[in-house]
Amino acid sequence: MHLAHLSLTNVRTFRKLELDLRPGAHVIAGDNAQGKTNLLESIALLATTRSSRPGPDADLISWDASAEELTPVARLAAEVEARAGEVTLEIAVIGGERPRMDAPLATSRRFRVNGIARRASDLIGQLRVVMFSADDLRIIDGPPANRRRYLDITNAQLDPAYVRASQRYARVLQQRNSLLRRLQERRAKPDELDFWDEELSVAGAVLLAGRARSLQQLGAHAAERYIELTSPEEPLEVCYRPAVPDDVAEAFREHDLAGRFRAALEDGRRDDILRGLTRIGPHRDDVGFLIDGREAAASASRGQQRTAGLALRLAEVALSTERTGEAPVLLLDDILSELDPQRRERVMQAAYGVDQVIITSPDEAHPSQVELPGARRYHLRSGALTLLS
Repeated sequence: MHLAHLSLTNVRTFRKLELDLRPGAHVIAGDNAQGKTNLLESIALLATTRSSRPGPDADLISWDASAEELTPVARLAAEVEARAGEVTLEIAVIGGERPRMDAPLATSRRFRVNGIARRASDLIGQLRVVMFSADDLRIIDGPPANRRRYLDITNAQLDPAYVRASQRYARVLQQRNSLLRRLQERRAKPDELDFWDEELSVAGAVLLAGRARSLQQLGAHAAERYIELTSPEEPLEVCYRPAVPDDVAEAFREHDLAGRFRAALEDGRRDDILRGLTRIGPHRDDVGFLIDGREAAASASRGQQRTAGLALRLAEVALSTERTGEAPVLLLDDILSELDPQRRERVMQAAYGVDQVIITSPDEAHPSQVELPGARRYHLRSGALTLLS
């Protein structure tokens, strides 16, 4: 799988970018704040439909377009070549009209696959990427929401059923919590929860089982990669911590997972009503990272945490390849300069195992021609990309 062409219009620092790509390695060099991260994040957005940064969709639209146009539009498009054939993906972030130029910009999204209007879920998985960045540390030492987001983005690229279940779960959870608040105020009847409990348990079971399966595989691969990057004396363990009772967790591989989850929801109704929210379920899951048996977030050094994050991304490359039979596109966002020779070599080995790798760097000489012979090299300045000879 590889990107054949990328087109960006009014996307962050890019007013207009057209980039033809081919299989192999591509190195994009440039100073800070020139758009290197924006470029890789745009590719990841086309793969997942989700921005890797917090903030509203309006942030995707370039400042110049927002200032100059009454209804600015950011457009992202990619031509992807994979074993299943060629596909064209498009995302448009459309700014609404504003009563005045200093008013907040409301936005909507439009998605197309091969020129035909589609839902966001139809884009996900058409292009699969694994992106390495300095922000990977936030998966290890950040709040549980970061780890849930990581799981959702990883699983969504590999399983369309997971995408649909995740969207359904979010909508049903919102409805159930709204009903719980009305029950708090005695403006509804408890049996109105029956429908939402059933819907939440069916969608939630897909998420729970999908996360358990992926983390089992990711954990095994990450443990191997961590040993290669450090030593066997400090093993890495990745633990799934589902926010459900033990008897529900025990049913991850059984057919009655949804039934057990629903029973747990019914058992907890009284406390849910008292608090006005749903206390159990995938929306409260977490993942534990243990190094030598201790919580990495609390006791590991910064170097150990960074290595754990790197091992996790390398494991993700292996998982994506195993599940789909095709390697993902590798995106390396300015991380090689921060790694010691041993870790840099391990990442480069992963780069050799995929059809396409796109690397950003502050230095045109790194990675060197010896490390990546035959790589196409570009210079990026103020959103303009120049192919170097």
